[in-house]
Amino acid sequence: MIYKNIKFKADPFSYDLEFDDRITLVGGDSATGKTVLYEILEDLRLTEEYRNIKLFNYKSDNFSESLMQCRGSFIVIDNADILINNEIRRFINFEFSNQYMLFLRNCDGLNVSDKSFKVLKQDNNRITLEEEL
Repeated sequence: MIYKNIKFKADPFSYDLEFDDRITLVGGDSATGKTVLYEILEDLRLTEEYRNIKLFNYKSDNFSESLMQCRGSFIVIDNADILINNEIRRFINFEFSNQYMLFLRNCDGLNVSDKSFKVLKQDNNRITLEEEL
C-alpha cells in the first residue's frame, strides 16, 4: 500500500484517514464531505509526503489515458460512478502498484473486500474513514 494513513489539518477540521485495503470505496450521501476532501487533497499532494497522490474527476483531461499511466500512485477518483468503465475497472483490479480511493457507490466488477467499504464520519471536528455498516 502507498499510504496506510493520511493525516492532516484543514482548520477547523483534522483528518485522520486510515486505509485497510488497496481499494477503498468511499460511499455516503451527497453533501457528506467527499468533494471537499478531494479539493483539500489537491493542495496536500503538493507536499513531499503526499506527492504520490493522483487526482481525477469529471474535469480531468484524457482521464482513461492519464489514469492508465499511473504506477506506484495513490489514485483518488471523485464521481467514479460516472467515470469508470469496464476497462478502468480491469486496470484498477490488476495494477497492483497503485492504491485507490474511489468515491463510488457501485462496486460491480471491482475486486474488493469487506474492508474496502468506508464512509466519511465527523465527530466534533475530527474526520475519519469508518467501516460502512
